[in-house]
Amino acid sequence: MIRRFFLAALSGLMALGCLLIATPSHAADVARINSYLNGIETLRGSFVQISPDGTVTEGLFYIRRPGRMRFEYEEPNPTLVIADGFWAAVLDRRLATVDRYPLSETPLYLLLKENVDLSGEGAIQSVESADGQLKVTAVDPGNAGQGSITMVFDAQPLALKQWIVTDPQGLTTTIALREIQQNVRIAPELFVIPEKDILDQN
Repeated sequence: MIRRFFLAALSGLMALGCLLIATPSHAADVARINSYLNGIETLRGSFVQISPDGTVTEGLFYIRRPGRMRFEYEEPNPTLVIADGFWAAVLDRRLATVDRYPLSETPLYLLLKENVDLSGEGAIQSVESADGQLKVTAVDPGNAGQGSITMVFDAQPLALKQWIVTDPQGLTTTIALREIQQNVRIAPELFVIPEKDILDQN
């Protein structure tokens, strides 16, 4: 199920409907989110993933903007997801397989791109504010057919807590972030996608 989710999310999702521009009442919230995301150089911590069938998996994550991400799933799950700035790769360490997709064609590109301007790019579909949280659903307007991502933030202080990707059938996969550390040093080699022959040796 994890592999299915990433293959769906990274290789392309169904086309979405018309985009909505943030209303004036949410303009300040969107400006705060843009500023927060652009202020992130690195993030690291742990995550819990809930798949559409209810399966729960855990692991560690690393993000370095722009363009770099790593999700390490705990054993016995063999999945490793790495974005190196150009490619997003789904690796199966047990089968020694590597599947690559252009990062710019994935929903997570909205989080990882160098300059985030959700409202200016017309990326926003909806903004919700309730119970101390902000929820922003967005698409990359240049690649609207690649799917949507809903980012969930604690409102005070503003902090990214989770995101939700929706697949072509309307099924959602949620990744909740824990123990987050921001703007700390992360070794650059964590974002190098290994070749298949290297996996074969491990």
